[in-house]
Amino acid sequence: MNRATTSQAGSDDPAPLGLAYLTTPGAHPVEQIEAAAASGFALVGLRLVAPLGVALQHDVVADPRLRREVGAALLATGVRLYDVDALTIAQGRDVRALQKHVETASELGAALVQVVVEDADESRAVDQFAALCDLAAACGLDVALEFMRWRAVRTIVEAASLIDRAGRPNATICLDCLHLVRSGGTPADVARVGAQRIGYVQLCDAPLADPGDAGLLAEARGGRLFPGEGELPLDAMLDALAPATVLTIEAPRAADAGRSARERAGLAHDATRAFLARRTAHRFAPA
Repeated sequence: MNRATTSQAGSDDPAPLGLAYLTTPGAHPVEQIEAAAASGFALVGLRLVAPLGVALQHDVVADPRLRREVGAALLATGVRLYDVDALTIAQGRDVRALQKHVETASELGAALVQVVVEDADESRAVDQFAALCDLAAACGLDVALEFMRWRAVRTIVEAASLIDRAGRPNATICLDCLHLVRSGGTPADVARVGAQRIGYVQLCDAPLADPGDAGLLAEARGGRLFPGEGELPLDAMLDALAPATVLTIEAPRAADAGRSARERAGLAHDATRAFLARRTAHRFAPA
């Protein structure tokens, strides 16, 4: 697999972190890359395809000039494009139409593409997911399936089942800490599914109190907290993962809407590094 790796704890050097697209939503991709670099992120995630019902603000795939600018920014800053979102499997959509998006992700050096499933027909979704994995494999990419309570694939167990049925070696799970808890999942579920199935983590925090179905989307896209600021069992989640699992920070906060991408990225990076430092200190403190 083409997966980048990090070390979560126990190393003298800080593990590289990724800046997920939604932490600086709407930012120009070059601005996002530069914000990631200025804040200390080694990896960045970009949006090449908008989720269903959402407008794509910067079309990197269709705009050759923008694509060149993104490539130049990655080269100039040394930041690596890690993940690309948000490919969607939906009824009436043929994933072969996403070939150019997958090829562009590969050309820009991505490790994986992220996908969500909106098709309630499980057999059809499995076939389309397998076809997408084949497209990605031809470009040297992994495919990370993200589960969400309001999607057709709602839980980590359902995600693992679909991946098993597809039977593709480059298929992984994107573990969003908020979605795990809001879908009724626990760190024990992560352990049962198996660390080898988790491609990477979208790290954030939140209160334990569930906002209800009506509030889920608003919370996911603008109501998250930085790691360590909420009540999610983040330590137990990370303990269930392989030490080399990539961590990206996905913490969109509506309160930061007036801040620049660089400011938002800096706040996210500093809060996450502080959380990881506390976690490491606690784990290696004398008994």
